[in-house]
Amino acid sequence: MASKYGRNGFTVQEAVNSADAYNTYKFETLTLDGTTEKTTSSWLNQPAKEVMIFSKGNAANDDGIVIAFKVNGSYGADITIDSEQLPFTVKGMLIEEVTIHGDGSGTDDDVLSILSFH
Repeated sequence: MASKYGRNGFTVQEAVNSADAYNTYKFETLTLDGTTEKTTSSWLNQPAKEVMIFSKGNAANDDGIVIAFKVNGSYGADITIDSEQLPFTVKGMLIEEVTIHGDGSGTDDDVLSILSFH
């Protein structure tokens, strides 16, 4: 619904709904170790509406970071990104779990952070 308060304006109810939508969040750190898969803690009881994956500083120098999202009880196809594409944000679906691993091209001990809004 369009707001009568301009393109960036919100009515009072829109502002309340927006604040409630991002009220619950989780933050996890996963360390890439070659091609060993790392998985977030399960969010089955409260799936994430939005997931942001990012690195701190110069971490995650892999040419290929492989990400898979668990939606509706099963994992979809792998998504391969490189460190220059971070931060990586996914929204618009209810994500139950995230699995990340390297493709073996980078160094070990690359730290990725995952911020999920539930």
